[in-house]
Amino acid sequence: MNRKIIYFLIISFIGFFAIFSSTMSKSPILPLFAESLITYKFEMQFIGYVIAASTIPGILISVIAGRLSDMYGRKKLLLISTVIFASAPFFYLFAINIWILIIIRFYHGFSTAIFVPVAIAAIAESYPEKKGKYISSFSSITLVGRFLAPITGGAILYITNYYYYGVYLGCACSGIIALMLTSFLYRTRNHHSEHVQATDKISLTIKEFLKGIKEVVSHKVILATSIVQASQYFAYGIVEFYVILYVDSLNFDVWIIGLIPATLTLMLVIFKPLMGSFSDKVGRRLIILIGLILGGSVSLLIPFTTNYFWFILILCSFGIGMAMVISSTAAYVSDLSKRKDYGTAIGVLSTIMDIGQTIGPILSGYVLIAFSFGGVFLMVGAVLLVSALIFFLI
Repeated sequence: MNRKIIYFLIISFIGFFAIFSSTMSKSPILPLFAESLITYKFEMQFIGYVIAASTIPGILISVIAGRLSDMYGRKKLLLISTVIFASAPFFYLFAINIWILIIIRFYHGFSTAIFVPVAIAAIAESYPEKKGKYISSFSSITLVGRFLAPITGGAILYITNYYYYGVYLGCACSGIIALMLTSFLYRTRNHHSEHVQATDKISLTIKEFLKGIKEVVSHKVILATSIVQASQYFAYGIVEFYVILYVDSLNFDVWIIGLIPATLTLMLVIFKPLMGSFSDKVGRRLIILIGLILGGSVSLLIPFTTNYFWFILILCSFGIGMAMVISSTAAYVSDLSKRKDYGTAIGVLSTIMDIGQTIGPILSGYVLIAFSFGGVFLMVGAVLLVSALIFFLI
């Protein structure tokens, strides 16, 4: 088998186990676990900080991680990220209040903040003519982990009668597998992407580090595309978190609640590779625009829905719209950047994305108190539709 294909499969399976671990730590367990730790009623307004805490490291570190991977190679950064994936779940065993939980989520967030931009950059440089296809295929493999995680977590909660710590032990096992696979990858030093880094002879200086970042952030189209992705993840962070609370308020069984985010993820698994390949052929912009409009429109329907069948249909539509957007944004950004700056460009995309994903749950916590769930999902739809309008005008 071609060595580049073997590399792709290994890095994809690392992504599978890593994302399975991190997703099961938050869906569907996190909002329920956080709610169980609330002692005083006023703490409810801070529940959005629990989910937002894990996205803040993306703001702080994604660009730095991407740039360092451009300079030093991808594998070292992947190893650091999987060490965090493996260690973070054990700290949940010591979460005795919501404030400690926020700190743990903050630490856990560094894993995906480093892993995602570095892994995508490695794939983009290995398949320069088919970036959309392979980046989307990688994402879909990781999304299989994201799909299975809430089902597994929900089942563990159901079987153990809401023993939250049992779920986090399962997260630890998956994170350790990801670390073991990365250690194997780390010993394979002659891969094409590492050879590129060696032959480029990038000067390892602060000046060169900042130069690469400046070249990327001064590119207006890269920034515009990053803002579009930020709006999509702003919406996704809210929908993924607050749909669970909304459905729980309707007294659905916990195993059914676990199927709801899994359905959303299944749509991403199925449609991301299709839309990624399609964007390689017809271009990225139209697909992004249609995806924003679809996601924004169906979000407006959520607070008017109490039937489980309609919930699934709405989440399927939202997932398809999101797949159209995020299957094209990373490939589009790498299209617009130099090969030696792939990690930096995708790091910028991830950083701006995490700003949106961080603001979403925090802002929605206050909107929930003031306007209930209707206001939360109205805000989601408005953000996506306004983002579509701005993207169209640009």
